[in-house]
Amino acid sequence: MPLVRTPIRRRDFVAMLVGTALGGVIAHPVVARAAINPAEAYVSGIADQVMDLANSGLEGDPLRARFSSLLNRFINLRAIADYALGTYKKKLPGGKQGEFYRLVGNYAAALFVFYVKDFRGSELVIISTSEQGKFIIIQTAIKLKSGGREQVKWRLTGSGGSFRVNDVNIKGVWLTISMKDRFTKVLTKSKGDFEPLFDELREAETW
Repeated sequence: MPLVRTPIRRRDFVAMLVGTALGGVIAHPVVARAAINPAEAYVSGIADQVMDLANSGLEGDPLRARFSSLLNRFINLRAIADYALGTYKKKLPGGKQGEFYRLVGNYAAALFVFYVKDFRGSELVIISTSEQGKFIIIQTAIKLKSGGREQVKWRLTGSGGSFRVNDVNIKGVWLTISMKDRFTKVLTKSKGDFEPLFDELREAETW
């Protein structure tokens, strides 16, 4: 029987993100403050570039290309992609690794483009910073031009005297977790065949 492929649709991620976010709404007031340490300053610098891009008026392919470039500079997309594959990482064909990591970068950029309105802000405020093992977790909120705030969490690790973003939490869901959930479902259904996953990652380029 031929394999039935279920494309990665934007609505799949809307349902996933909204559903998870409902369980993670912060009930207490947001207490904002200015960045006071290098990790917070690093995140603020990235957020400023994200907001500038979101407010630029660009759309479609040009906006996706700019987000892809930005994410590749600051986010460890390879580590995110490896985590998302889980136990399937060792089964990734050697000749396909470069294409896989490129497609994951495009896919992550497409998600940022889809939620671009959530980044059209005027200011990033720091809510809290904490350490979890080797990671630094920074909770922030973007003051939206349309009013209200959009909360974004950043997970950092130290890298060569600076920092590197290892994950981003938007709408209450970590990017790594949402990717792993979807990738695992696709690869389990295809019995480890990577072609359906590659096809669906390519589809993100048409969102």
